[in-house]
Amino acid sequence: MDIYSKPIKIVDYKIGRIFYMRPRKNSEKPGRILAVNYDKRFPFIKNFIVRYSYCVHFFKSGNIAGNHYHRKKQELFVPIAGKFTIDLKDIKTNKRKSISIQSNKYPIVFIPKRIAHKVTAQKDNSILLVLATSPGTKNDEYNYVIN
Repeated sequence: MDIYSKPIKIVDYKIGRIFYMRPRKNSEKPGRILAVNYDKRFPFIKNFIVRYSYCVHFFKSGNIAGNHYHRKKQELFVPIAGKFTIDLKDIKTNKRKSISIQSNKYPIVFIPKRIAHKVTAQKDNSILLVLATSPGTKNDEYNYVIN
């Protein structure tokens, strides 16, 4: 198994998980780091198949995305640049969790179905990669404002 495809640490909040990845540094290739975001040989979540991906560019600190949940779609959030706060809320139990992540720590956050989520950029020009089990559809996005 490729040690860079397997998380070095997993933090489970029950309503979401963070997978911390091991960055690969190669002295023969200076000035860069490679961090694996997804490897089908070692799926973070059983039966999670990436069928859709996109990047969200947050121009200003404080910009927000989300404030909704999905009944079918599950997502992995990967910070490409910047820093974010991800607020999670279980729509059935009202359990809440606020998670801070930043790109230079190489985290990947799992958002299960039926968990409301809000993403707030904490730095200007932050970029978030989203890997999802299905494309976004109006039939599977339910507004749910997290205050």
